[in-house]
Amino acid sequence: MPSFQKAFQDSKGKPIKYKDLELHGIDRIPVKKSFSGCLRLVSTNSEWKQGVSMSIQGTLTINGYTGEDFIIWADDIKDGVLFKGNSEDLQLMVWNAWDIGVGRTDAWMNGAAMIIEVEGNKRRYRCNDAHPDENFDDIVFEIVIDK
Repeated sequence: MPSFQKAFQDSKGKPIKYKDLELHGIDRIPVKKSFSGCLRLVSTNSEWKQGVSMSIQGTLTINGYTGEDFIIWADDIKDGVLFKGNSEDLQLMVWNAWDIGVGRTDAWMNGAAMIIEVEGNKRRYRCNDAHPDENFDDIVFEIVIDK
């Protein structure tokens, strides 16, 4: 069973190859200085609580809260989550995260990786959590950045 953690450490955060797949630990979405978008949940398939982490150098506003770092749990995404931001470095960082039931958010460990499918301004993320498997269905979500 695959663990991608060491490969991502060795690549210093760059995408890695696994079989015929390009895997990501983090996505850096190019954005304008001022931007908006929507996060939408497609599905989850894990016994662990799944979430999406978003981070920015600047400010991000989600559901009336403003900050630099957010985790949005799958239970809160079902109807879609609108967001807007102001970026100092013109990128929005996104990765998957989970809670195994002890009240701690984990990411980037063991089998964690994302397959990113880009279609125009929509990005679909098929993600593994820490389970060392290769099904990439623990959380599937989409982010659309408004043009």
